[in-house]
Amino acid sequence: MAAPQDRPKFGPFLTLGAFLFVFIALPSSWKLATRSAFNEFEAPLWEITSRISDLSDYWGHQADSKTTLIAKNRDLSRIQSDWALQETYRDKWENEIVKLNQLRTQVETLTERIGLDLEQPYSPILARVTHRNLSSWWQQITLRKGRNHEVQNGMGVIFSKGIIGRIYNVGMNSSKVQLATNPNFRIVAHFQGDDRPVTFQGSGILLGGQPMGTVLDVPHDISIHTAKGRLLETSSLGGTFPSGLPIGVVNSLQESGDGLFKNGSVYLPQKLNRVSEVTILKPSLIRDI
Repeated sequence: MAAPQDRPKFGPFLTLGAFLFVFIALPSSWKLATRSAFNEFEAPLWEITSRISDLSDYWGHQADSKTTLIAKNRDLSRIQSDWALQETYRDKWENEIVKLNQLRTQVETLTERIGLDLEQPYSPILARVTHRNLSSWWQQITLRKGRNHEVQNGMGVIFSKGIIGRIYNVGMNSSKVQLATNPNFRIVAHFQGDDRPVTFQGSGILLGGQPMGTVLDVPHDISIHTAKGRLLETSSLGGTFPSGLPIGVVNSLQESGDGLFKNGSVYLPQKLNRVSEVTILKPSLIRDI
């Protein structure tokens, strides 16, 4: 026979179960009344705690020395002065925002009137080079991406040093790029730090392997004074490339035959004819090219 202390004690569990059963069986209105009464009982406790905290802060400040009070008053004055200054700046910047919005509206209106295309964002398509044809006649490379990869004629092609060329022939899984050195390659460009448009045209590859181009229609007041030359960049006016991509370096400019503009030789990056991987620029808003 088991001793009394060895018998299982189910009393507490039975009591808990009976309490839960009774609570569940009670009407919802009684439960809501009980909860409301508990909240009413609890609220004064939180209020007393808050008032005690406020009193502690009050008597703590009363115990501050004159030096501490002076320092706190000085900090408060600085905060109030800074707040007034920020209020002044806020009015100023709100006026500037209004002016900028008006200017943006005017630019959009002018752009629409003259039919100028807005610069659009591009999505990159990475492609490997499968073949190079750098003869004086063709000046082209073949890529391992085509129509199945959303490649279209006219898309720009770039690499880490600048532009490569432009897609001109697209197959299902391959495409051909007209290199920037091809004499038939022409785009709108501009010099770094000067937004006025000039024309870039390919001019082949020298015997030593140096890719070359020519810059045309350069205004007379543009000159080159440094031994490093001046960087020629892409312009968004052409629509093929975004603005600011490197094309090459111009070391000198000469008078053109008609005497109206200047022209000069453009030295493109030497890696252009040895590149193995490129990026095709796919316009986010595809147009009929």
